[in-house]
This record gives sequence, structure tokens and C-alpha cells, in this order.
Amino acid sequence: MTNNTIEDNADTETDKTSGAAELKQPGDAGSSDNLIIQKSVEINGQWSALAQVADACDLSRAQISDAAEKGAVWWQKSLPNSKHRNPVRIRNIEENVAAKDLVLVNYNRNVLASTAVAPELISDQVNYSIWHKPAGVLSQGSKWSDHCSITCLVEKMHGKRALLVHRLDRAASGLIVIAHTKNAVTALAGLFEKRQVEKTYRAVVHGHYKELLPQLIEIPVDDKPAHTEIIAADVLSVEPHIKTLDNELKPQTVLTIKIATGRKHQIRSHMSSVGYPVVGDRLFDPQRKHEQDLQLAAVALTFICPFTAEKKSFTLPDNLLLGGS
Repeated sequence: MTNNTIEDNADTETDKTSGAAELKQPGDAGSSDNLIIQKSVEINGQWSALAQVADACDLSRAQISDAAEKGAVWWQKSLPNSKHRNPVRIRNIEENVAAKDLVLVNYNRNVLASTAVAPELISDQVNYSIWHKPAGVLSQGSKWSDHCSITCLVEKMHGKRALLVHRLDRAASGLIVIAHTKNAVTALAGLFEKRQVEKTYRAVVHGHYKELLPQLIEIPVDDKPAHTEIIAADVLSVEPHIKTLDNELKPQTVLTIKIATGRKHQIRSHMSSVGYPVVGDRLFDPQRKHEQDLQLAAVALTFICPFTAEKKSFTLPDNLLLGGS
């Protein structure tokens, strides 16, 4: 599984193995009913490592075991020179930890209580598979947990090792490639890095899009070249609930978009820059009252399979498309 060294990365939309639907949880990280504990515990050999960690954190053994299973507990194995290895996730404290090892706990009760919508298998290609990542599901975990990440969910559902090839924004939905071997993740990540994957997105944006198509947007993102091409636009019929705060009806348009680069939040940044922000985009359209989550999905991927040399095309089923089929 990916992200097994301690990091606290935010999800990005990048071309490397390498936001605002939220996971379902009882309260925000800083809410008064939350409990946050960060503790480093050096283990001695006199009694149970699990018991020592639970005692140091003033939690029960069951709570620590649950946190470890969900990816919130890390282990630094001791070395002969009184130093320690880099931290890695540990799922079972009693099986692995020895005297003088360090156990790092990142306990956030609300994060650990989070749940995620299950992903859907689109195609199993043996060495890798294509999945529909629902909005709100993380591409990878953080130091606080990984149980709501796409890789953990796929491992449990598919029964295969799951390695992240590329990322989608947490708030976005759509097709994502998951590798099942180290060779597969290397080969597939190479395709994304070399821009040999054709990526098509569907976005619902505010306004009646009347620009001449295809339209190429080449505004730099984070001072890096970024290329977004809008290839189709379909205005949605105006529904009664699509109104501004002054009760004025406003149209929305479904755009089909291809991207040659994969900068962080590229589509969202570009659409906001040209005056057609993505519906539900609280990050790039903060002044609007949002009644929907982010309406952005990866709907098609095309590439040459590194194992069969055949052209592979994967599309999102109609029932999972934004803005209708």
C-alpha cells in the first residue's frame, strides 16, 4: 500500500504518484467534541507494547488497536547506535514492536470515525485495475489515518495489493488507476509522467458557456505551464433550485475537458480564471453560496497498456456521469 512513510500530504491532481467534499464524520477536527492525541512512546521490554501505548495515551487497548488498523499509529524500529529507522505504519503493535522501539500515535477521534463511500470496480486488468473514486474519498492517507483512502478501500474490496499510480482531488470523482505490483506502478506512473495518458473530464460550471470550441486555456498554474482544452459544452435546462441569493435563475453548463498537463487543481483554477467556476468549488469560488459538492469527474482514460502493448480505453458508466448521460 502506498504512503507508508509518515507524511501529512493534501490531495492534489498531479501526473505523479503524486478539495470540497468531506468525509462523513461526527464533527470537524477542531470541534469541542473531538479528541486529538499525538504521543511518542518508547517501549520497554517489561510488559505489553500495546498496553504501554494505551497507558501513555490514556486510551483503551481497543482504541489503540482500532487506530493502528486505520493507519494512525507509526513504528520506528530501534538500531544498535541508539538511533531509529524512519517511521512506517504499523497495523498490529503486539506482533512487531520490541524494546527500545518508538511508537508514534496520531489519534484524532473524528478522523478515525470517518467513513467513505465504497469505490466501484470498472475494469480488472490483472496487474492493475480501474476504479470509480467517489467524491470525498482520499487518493492517499495522511499521518492521521489511511482507512478512507482509495488504496485501502480497494485492498479490502479486491483482495489485492493496491498501489497508487496517480491522484484525483479529494472533492472530485471519477476514474483512477490502481496498480497491484511494483512493476505495474512503475510502468503506469511513467505513462502519466510522460503525458502518454489521454485524460477526459466532465465538469458542470456556472453560466451559459458560449465560447468558440474547442477552446484552449494555457494560463500557468503555480508558475508552471498548464494546458486545458474544452471540447464540448451543453447547457443544462434551468432547474428551480439553481438561483442566486437574490432569487435570480442562473444557467449551468456541462463541459467536456481534456488536459495535457496535470497541475494541482488545474481545471478548477482555469475555469475560475475564465469566469466559469466549477459548481460546488468552495476553494476557487468562495464568495458563492454552494448547495452542491464539487461537480468535477474524470470520465475517460486512454493509454497503451505497458503489459500487452494494446490501446486501452476506459469510460465512466452513464449512471456515474455528472449532469446526466
